[in-house]
Amino acid sequence: MNGQHRDLFRVLFLINFLISLGFGVSDAFFPLYCQSIGARGLLLGVAVGGYALSKIIFSPIMGSLADRFGRRQLVITSLLVYLLVSCSYLVTENLVVVVCLRLLQGAGCAMFRPVVQTLIADHASSRQWGKAMGSFDISFYAALSSGPLIGGIIMDQAGFHGLFSVLIICSMAALGLALAAIPRQLQPPRIAQEISVQPGIRNICRQGGTLQGLLLFIFGRACGITACGTFLPILLSSKLGMSGIQVGIIMASATLVMTLLLRPAGRIADRVPRRMLVICGGTVVPLLYMLLPVAADFMQMLGVTLGIGAFSALSQPATSALLAEEGQRLGMGTSIGTFHAFLNLGFVAGPLLGSLLQSSAGLQGVFIAIGLIGLCSVAGFILNKPVRKLTVAQA
Repeated sequence: MNGQHRDLFRVLFLINFLISLGFGVSDAFFPLYCQSIGARGLLLGVAVGGYALSKIIFSPIMGSLADRFGRRQLVITSLLVYLLVSCSYLVTENLVVVVCLRLLQGAGCAMFRPVVQTLIADHASSRQWGKAMGSFDISFYAALSSGPLIGGIIMDQAGFHGLFSVLIICSMAALGLALAAIPRQLQPPRIAQEISVQPGIRNICRQGGTLQGLLLFIFGRACGITACGTFLPILLSSKLGMSGIQVGIIMASATLVMTLLLRPAGRIADRVPRRMLVICGGTVVPLLYMLLPVAADFMQMLGVTLGIGAFSALSQPATSALLAEEGQRLGMGTSIGTFHAFLNLGFVAGPLLGSLLQSSAGLQGVFIAIGLIGLCSVAGFILNKPVRKLTVAQA
């Protein structure tokens, strides 16, 4: 990166960290908040799950808008939405209004993260996409791992109003940074300078290639992440009888090691074939999921979860770099937005599938199933061959 692009990267890194931290602090306790204002059964499911549903619907749309109308405008708009929703949580306890706010929050997230990732891909050298994407993702995972801990402290001291106040402060700080430090006139994406692209979801479905494989891969990976996060604590307490601190260490271990390894994994992704890294990491992680019910004690379980974090880190920057390559061909914003839609679809499907399997096949069946889904998603990635890129002359 040159100096200007490096400054933009730092600003976007900090903005993403602030937003991710704000949501990490509040989201861990959002189901409890909904229960405290009367949400039960279906309404509780809508209040919690509507956020993900909104992201699934709006991510491809917002990505396409970013290709058509510019990145900065959508980042600013999304941060304004975040701030509006955060302030609204403090002034209402009407359950219907809270559900609507949650849906609006999901639309803001669909507008924010894909577009910020698009900006990173636009302004990084294609030879350093792995390093850039891996380094940028540290802002997300560091906030994700520290947010619930900070949120727990605030919850004990100041309750739900304290959590939402932190969310407001983070949103205000991120918006101020965006207004002050993101240039009003960004250089157009390289793809706009090289070939004529017609962004759109139909174009992706028609010409997908590697991107179609990435969509299958990220769906399977997301299913595994959320199903494991939902059912691993149950396995740890019911089968192994672990204490709360032991469960916390194991649950945090994968995210922690992934955060530490993302940058070196990004450097590796810029030096070796990226598809190989996706296949390697994507194959080992599902196999490790299948080993979780077999682990007999704390140290064995910790070893498996550390392996999950390490091999997830191996494939993460390579996946993001391949996504950026496809964005050059199909439209950066649309490609990344569609990718996030499949990511969130997997986040929703994982716990639902796990819940159905737990009653019929037990906890062991849940982890075997998400392992098989992960392996099938890697097979889908392998079968979707890369599409030969157009040159400027061919365009």
